[in-house]
Amino acid sequence: MPDEQPCGAAEAADRYFQEGFNCAQSVLRAVAEARGQACPACIPAVALGMGGGIGHTGRACGALTGAVMAIGLAVDRAVGGPIVARKAEAHRLAGQLVEAFASHFGSSDCAALLGFAWTAPGAVQRFERENLKAARCTVCVRWAAAEADRLLGG
Repeated sequence: MPDEQPCGAAEAADRYFQEGFNCAQSVLRAVAEARGQACPACIPAVALGMGGGIGHTGRACGALTGAVMAIGLAVDRAVGGPIVARKAEAHRLAGQLVEAFASHFGSSDCAALLGFAWTAPGAVQRFERENLKAARCTVCVRWAAAEADRLLGG
């Protein structure tokens, strides 16, 4: 995995991830807090099912989906005017994030990043045996938090 970016949001996301929050919860909470939008009860609940590529389906990386949710939260607060303007800005930033993530890591899908699908027999055991949380996921969590915060002007 490529090197991570240094950032306060990245450090907070890493800390939450190590505490047991999933990848999406960790990134969303850290970036939201960095933008002054702390909600320690609601944010983890909103992103609860997003880990493992959305419900362990192996699709979009949870770190990435958490970052996209954080962008939406920040843009909705910062951009005035009608919903059309807020959506356009959120789509612009989220699109940049997704493209940068896929370019940086070679994919935006959890299964491709891990090298297996969560639905495969023994997936959880392999994840733990190969220490993939530390080897792959933490790097994605830190990078997604840092990049979302950077895109938001942090």
